[in-house]
Amino acid sequence: MSGYTLVQPDCPVKLNQNECPFDVPEELKREIVDEALASNWGRYPGFVPGEVKAAIGQRHGLGPEHILIGNGSNELIQAVFQAAVGRGDRVVLPAPTFTLYALMGRIAGADIRTVHLKRDLSFDVDRLKEESAQPGVRLVVLCSPNNPTGSMIQPEEVAAIAEAATGLVVVDEAYYEFCGVSCIELLDRHPNLVITRTFSKALGAAGLRLGYLAADPSVAREIEKVKLPYNVNAISLIAARTLIGQDALIEERAALIRAERQRVYEGLRELPGIRPYPSHANFILFEAERPVAGIFHGLIDRGVLIRDVSRYPMLERGMRVTIGLPEENDAFLKALREVLAA
Repeated sequence: MSGYTLVQPDCPVKLNQNECPFDVPEELKREIVDEALASNWGRYPGFVPGEVKAAIGQRHGLGPEHILIGNGSNELIQAVFQAAVGRGDRVVLPAPTFTLYALMGRIAGADIRTVHLKRDLSFDVDRLKEESAQPGVRLVVLCSPNNPTGSMIQPEEVAAIAEAATGLVVVDEAYYEFCGVSCIELLDRHPNLVITRTFSKALGAAGLRLGYLAADPSVAREIEKVKLPYNVNAISLIAARTLIGQDALIEERAALIRAERQRVYEGLRELPGIRPYPSHANFILFEAERPVAGIFHGLIDRGVLIRDVSRYPMLERGMRVTIGLPEENDAFLKALREVLAA
């Protein structure tokens, strides 16, 4: 089994991990650090981070009993696998999607059933419903917007899959802020639905490792049984309380990224031999007529790092570029033009 790896050469323009190009503002950092300095680091944080759970739940019209806090949303997805999936159980995944889901499934000894996206990289909802309804399916994982394609599944389609599924349905909404479409409102009608969110993308706090999960309280209690105690450190919990209410800041940044996403998409469309796909996330998937390796390393030689996704199913010619600051996006397009010309 291959582990989760990442090629990470040092480049001035880093557009390979779907990070937010904006840091947490200095005044908010200072507020977080001042509170952290006044706290006792020799004590464990609260066994249940009730204040943070209540604040997050309130934003979604949910009580704190619906919410779990994680060391990044990936930790919570891992906890779902541990709680729901045993050896031989079926897990349904779209393909291509975030590779960590299949890795978690293999570690659990699951029987992974993949449903390929359609040729236009949209979700094959009918096939997903069919596979999710099969006996022995304990878990379905949907990333929306999907990584690395940027395609999105609609809430009514998720509802149909949850209605058909014999197990839990997880919707990973890591990129929610860049599309504004969420399935959280489906929770009251579909108790087998689990929604995960992260602070790593639009909130610009990837370095703090923060995420949360929203689910029916009975499901959340089962997942909490396998979650490690004190899994989020005291400083990150302080940061969560500070950042969760920054709606205006988040929307301002997300709007800029959406505008830049469209500009980069149009720039890619103008390049010969390049086919970009419409995206609802903070990245764009594009395909090239030429071999990926030459383009990928040619960009590195020019100081620009993107993501080679050519080993994903259906994406033999695929690359993914994160939307950065305007000057970073300009540097990427300029370098790509030079590589293609060479």
